Amino acid sequence: MKIAWFSPLSERSAIGRASTYIVRELAKGADVEFWHFEKGPLHPVNEAKLVYAPSADLSRLASFDLVVYNFGNHLPFHGEIYDVSRQHPGLVVLHDFVMHHFFAALYLEARRDPTAYLAEMEHWYGVAGRAAGERSVQGSPVWETDEVVDFPLVERCTEGALGVIAHSEYLLDAVRRSYSGPTRKINLPYELPAAGSVAGRGSIGVPDDQLMVLTIGHVNANKRVHATLESLPEGMHLVVAGPSDPNYQKRLDRIVVDRGLGARVHFLGRVSDEVLHTCLAAADICVNLRWPAIEGASASVIEEMLHGKPVIVTDVGFYRELPDDGVVKIDPTAEHVGLVSALQWLRDRAERDALGSRAKAYAEATFRADSYARDLTRFGWEVRYAQPLLDLTDRIAQEMRRMKVSGEMAIVDTAAATVDELFCR
Repeated sequence: MKIAWFSPLSERSAIGRASTYIVRELAKGADVEFWHFEKGPLHPVNEAKLVYAPSADLSRLASFDLVVYNFGNHLPFHGEIYDVSRQHPGLVVLHDFVMHHFFAALYLEARRDPTAYLAEMEHWYGVAGRAAGERSVQGSPVWETDEVVDFPLVERCTEGALGVIAHSEYLLDAVRRSYSGPTRKINLPYELPAAGSVAGRGSIGVPDDQLMVLTIGHVNANKRVHATLESLPEGMHLVVAGPSDPNYQKRLDRIVVDRGLGARVHFLGRVSDEVLHTCLAAADICVNLRWPAIEGASASVIEEMLHGKPVIVTDVGFYRELPDDGVVKIDPTAEHVGLVSALQWLRDRAERDALGSRAKAYAEATFRADSYARDLTRFGWEVRYAQPLLDLTDRIAQEMRRMKVSGEMAIVDTAAATVDELFCR
């Protein structure tokens, strides 16, 4: 099989990091080219041919058996990939459920076309979508509220795709509500870097005789860091490693002052891989909360589990699918009570070690690049097999649109039943 793999490759992209693992394994049995748009610094790729997409001949994509597009909710990393996917449909790998931030940035910032943004919202979500879009344009962005899960705009990413891969049943269910082509859930792979030197927790200001709680990744309201601060018990330090949204950081700083936590909370900002490795090695407990669930999976929680750490998560989305004996799950409607209880329970070293050991065993067996490459290759052949049927249904839909057929007319059901009878059963 000849595969063109479109993905970010920036060192700052977790999707790019996972892509290098997948492409390495795919290249063992396929001819793979890694297409990217960034100039550097990049994740290393040694097993596949690198193609700098802006300089490439896009007509070459017609010669591939499979073209794969990785989509995440960050326009600078995925905008050009999205543009190519509109011209050359292929297999879509979805990394996020909520893609609203991507399309808001595309229409309102990059293209400066609020009319197109409003039309998009109305197309997918009707009057409610139009109203939410108008509030956003007028200065009350829906993407900064929990309401954004009602307007994910993920539908536009899958429209016209030859097949869709999701990394959780949660995301797969969402995809199937608007997409009727081939779908498959495949577990997101992740690997730990080669062991290097660890500076020790003293380098980040945490005493050896107190427990260290860690949260990693971009710091925003969805990550619920404020809830962890409000629930932090005596005798525990909280380390927050990751860049922070400025307005949200002000909220966190107020909680630190109000609770007198200044000596026990450490905001590190964006950190190097070496410092992150030090934090993960030193942590006693990891907290990885989300509300609402907007991701398809979480590389950060997989990384924490691979480190053998006990992890506290919100019982939603991808996190709900993790084994009950491998993580501690918190009910989002009783977050404070659940966090306090979990942190107190994990004071016990034996409980922490047992939970972390189970988490590591599960993660090592589940989130594997070789399994991902095998399942993707099999699914790729299924997608190619289904493509003639998808082409047929597209042609029928185009003819009905030309004839001004509406979705309520009986001919639509008749055509669907006929295609099902002739080609599906």
